[in-house]
Amino acid sequence: MKKILHSWRYFITESKQVEKYFTEVALNTMSAADVFADEEVIEEGPENLSYEVSVASNPEDEIVQKFYDSLYAGKRSGFLSPYTLDELALMDLYLLEGHHAGFAIKDGDDIVSVHNNSDLRGLGSEFLRMAKESGGARLDHFDGFLSGLYRAHGFTDVYEIYQWDEQYQPAAWDYPEIDIADPATSVYAAAIDELIYENPETLPNKKVEIVAEDDFPIAINPNLKYNSYRYGRPDVIMRKLG
Repeated sequence: MKKILHSWRYFITESKQVEKYFTEVALNTMSAADVFADEEVIEEGPENLSYEVSVASNPEDEIVQKFYDSLYAGKRSGFLSPYTLDELALMDLYLLEGHHAGFAIKDGDDIVSVHNNSDLRGLGSEFLRMAKESGGARLDHFDGFLSGLYRAHGFTDVYEIYQWDEQYQPAAWDYPEIDIADPATSVYAAAIDELIYENPETLPNKKVEIVAEDDFPIAINPNLKYNSYRYGRPDVIMRKLG
């Protein structure tokens, strides 16, 4: 397992795909955040939902095209690097019949492209339920609003963290302020809370070893990390079902 993670780490940090990867994670983060934003006021989503499905082992060209159109029908379509039709054809695609809303599962278990560009509301929990039922077991996202939400849906195993790198800043990221001391929005909350004595300015301005969410060990500069989150530059969190 460690060898696999090492190979993946090398791919992400050393290959030319790194910028594309961070842009894809940003797309998935912002899209999913839009889907879940209304669930604070909506307790139950719509009923009697049916899906059009295209599986990676036998893609349906018509559904792949529909999913592509659905994914990029929203407000973010003009400024994020999209998945191509060929890339989507290699995923399991789940599209709500008659609506621009759905999700995809990449590489057999990686949940991506959770989106809702329709008039329906309260779809987030339904999509995660269906995704898990269909084999989805992991997902990547930028730390923030989704951290607490995904944790509540069972994605409690934090197995990797990639720290923000300004040279790979995602295209069109909207830089929302994130409270690094709030467990609902940060994997670092408990560790940062222990380090704040009087105010954030007391945070150590040097690299220290801390324990993040799910006992994940990582070296960070708490002072720089606090300000990075404050100005909308969070880290990428990789999660899987606990």
